[in-house]
Amino acid sequence: MALLLGLLNPGFMKGIILYSFLFLTAVSSTAQEVWTLQQCLETGLKNNLDFQIRQLDILSAETVHRNPLMEYLPQASISGSHSYSIGSTIDPATNARVSSHIQSDNVALNANMSILDFNIFTTARRNKIALLKAKADKEATTAEYSLSILENYFNVLYTQELLKIQQSQFENAKFNLKRIEKEVEIGSKPKSDLYDMQVSYAQEENGIIATEQLLYNQKITLIQLMNRPDVLPDNLLVENTTMPQYTIKPESEVYKNALKNYPAIKAAQLQQDVERKNITIQKNNYLPVISAFYSYSSFYYLPLNQTGGQMVNPFWSQLNDNKNHYIGLQATIPIFNGLRTHRDVQLAKVAHQKSIVLAEQEKIKLRQTIEQETAKQQQNTLVALKLESTRNYAQKSFETTQAKFTSGLVEAIVFTGSKNQLLNAEYNLLKAKVTLAYLALELNYIQYSTFMY
Repeated sequence: MALLLGLLNPGFMKGIILYSFLFLTAVSSTAQEVWTLQQCLETGLKNNLDFQIRQLDILSAETVHRNPLMEYLPQASISGSHSYSIGSTIDPATNARVSSHIQSDNVALNANMSILDFNIFTTARRNKIALLKAKADKEATTAEYSLSILENYFNVLYTQELLKIQQSQFENAKFNLKRIEKEVEIGSKPKSDLYDMQVSYAQEENGIIATEQLLYNQKITLIQLMNRPDVLPDNLLVENTTMPQYTIKPESEVYKNALKNYPAIKAAQLQQDVERKNITIQKNNYLPVISAFYSYSSFYYLPLNQTGGQMVNPFWSQLNDNKNHYIGLQATIPIFNGLRTHRDVQLAKVAHQKSIVLAEQEKIKLRQTIEQETAKQQQNTLVALKLESTRNYAQKSFETTQAKFTSGLVEAIVFTGSKNQLLNAEYNLLKAKVTLAYLALELNYIQYSTFMY
């Protein structure tokens, strides 16, 4: 009974809950695994199904593409039939209709091969380019995915570092709140200071909760992007990427490098080549096609239920006696087909023009991205220098205000304002530095398809 009453004691239950929370927090923190940008990228490339689809596209293109000489190999087929003719016919001797039932067997070997067909080599060249485009499409998908991983990784990194700053400053808020509570109790501070500190404390606490929730959601997005449902957001910790020294390149130089290496541009250019070959393929339908053919055939017949005991040669003898060979050349010269070839040529030209526009669209998109990101890089470089100074000034101001507040020379509202200035300066400086690191890696990848400097 005493044990039951103890379990029902609210204080006892709160202690159990608090102990359990602390224990689980300690377990989750020790289970955290640090993920680098490269690990996230490699994991995603291995697990994302888009790359498996692209690989199958490459396999399909490899299967279609083969040596054009293979198309000149003859095509051969064997056919046979076994049939019965049941009916009547006219007997020439009596000029009377008599019953006629005949069994017949036919066998044939047919072969043909192309001698002159302009589309064979054109199609082979088109299929070779299509294989290169399939590979370029996979590289373009990889590039798009890599940049998406980079963006989400740095979102998590910024929020993760932001949370550290907030938690560090929150310890200061706890200390000052406890100190003000004691000073209010002994009457050395007015209650208004306590209220101001309580408001500041609550705001910082709410800010930490909001940042924790944002960080959790960002981690979920990154985990889903990597397709690793076994990784828990609370156990994921991204590495704070340290950037090497880099220089801001002119937009023209970045754009020039990107045009040579960016996979989406390569894929668009290869699509133009494919459509150009399709025009040639359609035009080749105006040209003659020459082919050779050969056919061997024979047959066997057997009258059934015939009167008079008519004799027929045996099966193999008839096949040998009735054999026939047929060999020749065939030329097919297009003359008129309802303007279908003309229509197909025009459609191929339209498709080629569309591929040119899409390639130009990719170039414009790439150029605009480089312009925007280079401008951001220049702006954030300048901002980071200014914010570094601002942060130093805010730190000194806060330290001075902290000393004055401890000595009772300023009110809590002034102290809170100074602290908020420092926090804002640290937040802005962190954002500028993280943005610079992100932009440097992004622009490097756009130019060289790698994050490595």
